[in-house]
Amino acid sequence: MSKDSNREKYFFHNTLSILLKAVEKQRTTIDLRNEASIVGVVDYADAYMNVVMNDCIYTDPRGDSFKYDLFFVQARNIRCVHIPANIRIIPAIKEQLKQLNRSTRKMQGTTRTYKTKRELQKQQEDLAAVEQILENKNTKKAEDTENK
Repeated sequence: MSKDSNREKYFFHNTLSILLKAVEKQRTTIDLRNEASIVGVVDYADAYMNVVMNDCIYTDPRGDSFKYDLFFVQARNIRCVHIPANIRIIPAIKEQLKQLNRSTRKMQGTTRTYKTKRELQKQQEDLAAVEQILENKNTKKAEDTENK
């Protein structure tokens, strides 16, 4: 997942395409918009929901079946992806998000530019100022309750 662009990472965090990523290396069925279906092993799925499948059987709308070793499905042609029964949806999404965040944390060890250092320092100063304001507010409330 580390080779994904920032836009793809955004889509993974904000859409259900992360669930399709959890179906990788699993046998599943994908229904297409033209009433066709594909049964096979999901080899790769990207954030746009484009899917590459291995060892699949394509069944066209008339019911004829064709076997393919490798099959690419564009996202715009997908109507429905059947999630296998052995995949628990919520834990699968959490695991995929954890893997996605793990790969982005590796970039944090890189050297920082002057601009990023200054932004980080400003953010820390702002957080400290907010904490000071909250502390003053809490002490004021405590004094007011004591005076009553």
